[in-house]
Amino acid sequence: MAQTSTPAHAGRPGQDEDREQRLAALRIRLHETAGQIGSAEDWTRYLRAAARLGETWANVLLISSRIPDATLVRGYEAWRAAGRQVNRDEKGIEIFSGMRRKEPDRHGAEEAGQVHSWRDARRVAYVWDLSQTTGQPVPLPPAFPAQAGEAPPGLWDCLCWLARREGFAVEREDGSPGDGTTFWAARRIRIPPGLSSGQAIWALAHQLGHVLVHNTIAHPPGTTTSGCHGIHKAEADSVAFITCARYGIRVEHAFASPRTWAGTDPRAQPAAAILTAGERITMAAARISRLLNHYLADNRPAARPTAEPSTTARHHERPPQPAAAQVTAPLPAPEPDPRITGVLDDAMRFYDGQLAGSWVPAYLAERGIGNATLRHWHIGYAPGGWTALTDHLRALGHDDAAIQAAGLARLSSRGKLIDHFRDRVMLPVHDERGNIAGFLGRARPGADPEVPKYLNSPETSSYHKGSLLFGLHQARDLLAGGATPVIVEGPFDAIAVTLADPRHHVGLAPCGTALTSKQAAILAQSADLGSTGILVAFDDDPAGRKAAVRAYDVLRTVSGRLQSAVLSGKDPAEILQTEGPAALRTILRDQVQPLSAVVIDAHLAPWERRLLDPEGPLLAMRSTAAVIARLLPAESAVAIRQITGNRELATIDEQMRPVANPELPRIAHVLPADAAYQTMRVAERLGFTDYSDVLVEVANAVIRDAVRPVSPAARLAKSGFPHPPATIHHGYQHGISRPSSYGSRQTQAHGSPGSRW
Repeated sequence: MAQTSTPAHAGRPGQDEDREQRLAALRIRLHETAGQIGSAEDWTRYLRAAARLGETWANVLLISSRIPDATLVRGYEAWRAAGRQVNRDEKGIEIFSGMRRKEPDRHGAEEAGQVHSWRDARRVAYVWDLSQTTGQPVPLPPAFPAQAGEAPPGLWDCLCWLARREGFAVEREDGSPGDGTTFWAARRIRIPPGLSSGQAIWALAHQLGHVLVHNTIAHPPGTTTSGCHGIHKAEADSVAFITCARYGIRVEHAFASPRTWAGTDPRAQPAAAILTAGERITMAAARISRLLNHYLADNRPAARPTAEPSTTARHHERPPQPAAAQVTAPLPAPEPDPRITGVLDDAMRFYDGQLAGSWVPAYLAERGIGNATLRHWHIGYAPGGWTALTDHLRALGHDDAAIQAAGLARLSSRGKLIDHFRDRVMLPVHDERGNIAGFLGRARPGADPEVPKYLNSPETSSYHKGSLLFGLHQARDLLAGGATPVIVEGPFDAIAVTLADPRHHVGLAPCGTALTSKQAAILAQSADLGSTGILVAFDDDPAGRKAAVRAYDVLRTVSGRLQSAVLSGKDPAEILQTEGPAALRTILRDQVQPLSAVVIDAHLAPWERRLLDPEGPLLAMRSTAAVIARLLPAESAVAIRQITGNRELATIDEQMRPVANPELPRIAHVLPADAAYQTMRVAERLGFTDYSDVLVEVANAVIRDAVRPVSPAARLAKSGFPHPPATIHHGYQHGISRPSSYGSRQTQAHGSPGSRW
């Protein structure tokens, strides 16, 4: 906002009348200027001026109509303080000043600088452009547009974080137009993955324009911003244009003439429509810029001479750091014994050599795994004889101690060394250095029921099941290229995932054990989990869902973007075999839901039989709200306690009348996007027509947790959920039925219609 000079006559008698006359004259001039904006070129010119000046829309029009190329304006005394002098005979530019300010919002001081409206201006002030002054050079302010191509690092991440602060998760998925789509009910912003970095930033800024300008009414279910047009498109495009211009993003965009949405009939007051739209646009762009200037301060280009740096408001909240950065990296494994490594390498070559004449190639071909995949994964065959491998390794010069230490043979009841793997498909497992650590063996189909279907190498100096992920060695290059890791149950599931969608998804499987924190930490070292996220694709059965719940607690320490594939009764290997790679690829890309939804569903499942009881849904809701509260990150819990003053909220009073809770909008905004989504989802699942009922219980659970002793397990559950913003997808929801007529009855008894957030 420009530092201005008040007219010298402001203190003389009759100043009120004179001030009102000047304000009235300036308003007339403003309407005349707005009425002259008739072409797309005019609109673009004023948007460029808005990006440069950082002023309100009304003042941008007043300044640019006088000096089209104005870059920085200040009052007379402000220029003197900066070491510059207004040139003789230069007339000042009249602008609106003394506008009332909004009260700080939930973020505190950062919003206090937002002016209200030119309609509320108290006086007319004078400013001069830099071109009207001479004197000492001064640096550019942070808000001054960067030169094209100078976009600061981290701009995309900060825009994603801004979306999260508004309660929206950002996902890079196909299925949306080039400028993205906002799903209002699901609170998701989808940006196509194939865009360049500049195009992606434009699309996200466009959708943030919708969120900041148009998220003021209740949108019907299924409503999106896809195909936006008219004034809504013009406003969102204009917010994106100003944002990109300020941060050096070169984007070519052709605006429609304002007359297409403001109209031309004087009775429709097109000038007023242009002023109102411009005011909304500059307010939204200013809100984005204030936050970006603060968080990108260390990444913006060095200051260039021309203006005084602006003061950045103090913020009370910091953008979240990727969760992976909070994880202690596992200690490097000791160097493997070269004797053991040599034995394992020779064993792999032996198994490879036995493959051709075995039943394995035909069996795997039926499962959709061809010869090229066999060679790439070094899939082999362990013959059915008792000592085939042991005899071969002995012939190569390996002693019995080394063979046994490598986990390839064991002593029989008679004291004879026999092969550990017999008549099995063999898959080598590699450690983080790429060395073979051991093997997984799959039994022949139709084998005796007493024969284990899968057999691991025993624990050895090189093979530690809890530290190894099958498929990680083959996936390292794909993970480095941005592919999403998919945690599955078995090795052939991992192969199926990688075969179906190698550039976008890679399969990884624990080796005969539940997923461990060490495996998660090793994965975090191999991929940028903050950007790729993690997808879990366990079997759709009770055991698989239980494994997914356990995996959630492990994986959320390394990534906030956790999703679960909806497999509908088949594992990935079965889908590849029966439906082909395209079907599996579609599931991995489109049929997913937040992994937290699986956690919530698992908690709700035991309540199914009680939902027909009068108090069943209420008790289920309160119990599930406590689960959501325990999943919140520490900073969200702290913010909720500060907002509520550590007191529990009520939804009804003693007379059973609804109680309004003005804290709820602020609480809703400090929830991570995934937690907000689960709150709404629980309300819909249990028949609560007002989401605020669940939100109140989440907040109350946070308060109760703060005053009771916290166990180490609970303390772990409160850490880092989710960092960065969780990606939310639509998909099939495992779940429980609910009484179709329950919602209205529950709301009347326990709801709070007046407190909707």
